[in-house]
Amino acid sequence: MKKSKLLLAMIAFAAVLLAGCSTTTAPDLTAEVPHCYKTNKGKVIACTKKAAPSLNVDADAKRFASDPGALTVYVVRRNWADGRPSVTVQIGDSPAVETLPNTMVRAKLKPGAHTVAFEFDGQRKATTVEGKAGDVRFVRIDGVVTAFSSSFEWAAEPESAIRERALKARLVADIFAR
Repeated sequence: MKKSKLLLAMIAFAAVLLAGCSTTTAPDLTAEVPHCYKTNKGKVIACTKKAAPSLNVDADAKRFASDPGALTVYVVRRNWADGRPSVTVQIGDSPAVETLPNTMVRAKLKPGAHTVAFEFDGQRKATTVEGKAGDVRFVRIDGVVTAFSSSFEWAAEPESAIRERALKARLVADIFAR
């Protein structure tokens, strides 16, 4: 009887020790590291070459607050059929930035009209976004990737719908071009 209680106590103690080893640490909310696109099973498909803004900046961007001195533009890439690793986005004369599925770019620009373009497989597609200081605009890249082909277009949907998609996307670039 004593041996079985001792064995049970040892097993319980070992279980408690092992449980401590299996817990994960919380992510560093201030770290700027490359963002990786993963399958729903956690397999990494692709990562950005440059570091993405921190999770704190991502949370701040998702408030969609207006900037009284700038036109704020969100370029969102979120679609259920998008699986292509990288599409390059360029806003005005700013350097091009890499996007992955389920990501977004925020740009704070001078008021006025700006060209927003994306490029994939040597094809470039552009749209114009315009607004005044304090305005917040949303545009979305609609990607469909199958085993046989990939296509990307500018989505024709209301900004309110794009904003909802942006809430589930990860900020991978923050552009300031005032």
